[in-house]
Amino acid sequence: MKKKQFKILSCFLTCVLIFLCGCAERRREPEPENPMENPGVKVTFFDVGKGDAILVETREHTLLIDTGYDKTYGLIRDYLTEQEIEKLDYLVITHFDKDHVGGADRVVNDFAVGEILQPDYESDGGQYQEYCDVLDEKGLRPVSVTESKQLTLDGAELYIYPPQKKSYEEEDNDFSLTVSMIYGEKSFLFAGDCEEERLDELLEQTEFDLSHDVLKVPHHGKKEDNSQEFLERVGPEAAIITCSEEEPASKKIYNMLKELGTEVYLTSDGTVTCLCDGNSFKMVVIPDEE
Repeated sequence: MKKKQFKILSCFLTCVLIFLCGCAERRREPEPENPMENPGVKVTFFDVGKGDAILVETREHTLLIDTGYDKTYGLIRDYLTEQEIEKLDYLVITHFDKDHVGGADRVVNDFAVGEILQPDYESDGGQYQEYCDVLDEKGLRPVSVTESKQLTLDGAELYIYPPQKKSYEEEDNDFSLTVSMIYGEKSFLFAGDCEEERLDELLEQTEFDLSHDVLKVPHHGKKEDNSQEFLERVGPEAAIITCSEEEPASKKIYNMLKELGTEVYLTSDGTVTCLCDGNSFKMVVIPDEE
C-alpha cells in the first residue's frame, strides 16, 4: 500500500474510532435518581426564634404543628405561598403559649384549614384570645384532644397523645400534645414544650414505642431532672432544637444528645428541613439571610 493511501486509511479509522467513542459516551447510563429529590415526607422546622412552627408535607396532604409568634408569621405565610399551598389539612396547636399559638389567628384567617386539634384547656393569654376570636368569626370549631387520636396521611401514620391530667404544676407547657409519626422504617417525635411531669407521662405510657429516629426536643432544649432518661429512651439519630441565639438550648441537653451519638440541629442556625423516603432521611439547614 502506498504511503499516501496508508495515511488516508489511518486518518479515516481514527475518525471512526473517535465517533464511536463519542457515541458510547452519549449512551452512558444516567446516574440513578436521588430518592431524596422526591421524598414521601418533608418536615420543615421554621426558624421562628425560641418557638415552634413545624410543617409536615406528604404527597397530597399538609399538617402544621404550631404557628410560632405573631411577628414571625410572615415566614410561614411566605413558604406556603411559594409552595402554592392554599389549604392545611390539619392544624395542631400543642398548647397556648404565645410562641406556639401566636400566628394561629393569621394562619386561620389567610388559609383554609381542614381540622384544628388542640389540648383541652383554656388560657388567658392575649394571643390565645385573638386565635379564639378568629375561630368564632370563621365559624370554626377546633377538636379538643382528650383521648389518643390517629391520623393517616399518604402512608404516614400519626399518633397524637394528649395530656393525662387536668392540672399540672407547670401549666401550659405540660398540657402539650405530643405527636408521633411513622413513615416506612423511620419515625418522628414532636414533643411540644413537655416539662418534667409530662415527660414522666411519656416515659410511663405504653400506647406507643417511645424510641424514634428524629426528635423535636421538648421545650426548646430546657433541661429537666428526667431529661437524660427521656433522651436515652427516645434514642434519636437526629434531634432538632427550636431556639434562638439570644435564648439558646441548655448546654447539658446538647451534650447529652451528642453523647448518645445524635446529630443535633438548631433552628438558631436557620430553618431545618428533614426529607424522608421511608428508608432513610436527610437533614438540610437553610441559613438565615444576612
